[in-house]
Amino acid sequence: MVPGLRWVVASTTVAVLMITQVRPTPAAADAATTKKVFARYVVDSSPVGTHPDEDPIGPWRLRLRGGRLIRLTDAMFTDPLSWPILTPHGSQVAYYRKSDGALVVRDLSTGKVRAVPGRFSREGGLCKLSPGGRFLVVCGQPYQVVNTITGQTHTLPSGYYGKLSFSPDNKYVLFHRATDPNLVSRDPGITEVFSTETWTVVYRGTQVGALRMGGSIVAYVDAQFSRPTYIRFWNLATGASAGSAIKVPVGETPRALVWDQAGHLDVLTYLENKYRGGLVIRKSGYRWRRANSGMRILDAFRIQATHWRPADGGLA
Repeated sequence: MVPGLRWVVASTTVAVLMITQVRPTPAAADAATTKKVFARYVVDSSPVGTHPDEDPIGPWRLRLRGGRLIRLTDAMFTDPLSWPILTPHGSQVAYYRKSDGALVVRDLSTGKVRAVPGRFSREGGLCKLSPGGRFLVVCGQPYQVVNTITGQTHTLPSGYYGKLSFSPDNKYVLFHRATDPNLVSRDPGITEVFSTETWTVVYRGTQVGALRMGGSIVAYVDAQFSRPTYIRFWNLATGASAGSAIKVPVGETPRALVWDQAGHLDVLTYLENKYRGGLVIRKSGYRWRRANSGMRILDAFRIQATHWRPADGGLA
């Protein structure tokens, strides 16, 4: 064989080996092609213009980012009413399944539905689904935190709980317990951060907010009349402020704060109608902003519904 021919054969062999080494497995290929799907909010099927005092109408639906509306045809309309609940970023949703009454978690990207082991009373509403759908908080007396993978349930100390927040990695959860049930929203009460592994209290304080990785730092909204609104940070371990405040754009009211594992802080704001000469020149709407990245807008949308619940319905 001539030298030139030997070179061509060797080169071809190496190329084939390289292609074989980087060929993805079927599972990796499926993961790579799965497009992440997020929901903006849960909504019922009431016609536009329905009075707020009227009861919601089934089936439950989800408004996705991008505007598409999908129906949760297998979600039960419970009595008493229990809304489906989304994770903070809207990637998964939990609800009671119509066919068997089971508590389930649906991944919106894959469409897969998994049942939570065990049976749960539908007397309490579903008030929080942690990142990735790992933990579900059932509101009632008492409050219960359900591990959706194992079905294990942790019962919280008796009391009236206002805001709560999971760290992005689900290792910690913050609860704000009020001392007066009639003043849950403004009672200073006590803030406690639990380890979700041992269910022991690791931090205590009075400041409530969105819990960051590590479980000690919370982000909260500082809004005072006739003054700019800021997002501030508090260290529950030291009892002192942490980091620099972030100014919220004028005219926007923060409705939710959400951390991710990479340290990004997102804020959902509400923008009211803007008028000129008695006419609406800009309609109201909502914006998700990356707070610690120059308040960059991630998503913007309007609500055309009477009964709805956002992906993260409270400031924590």
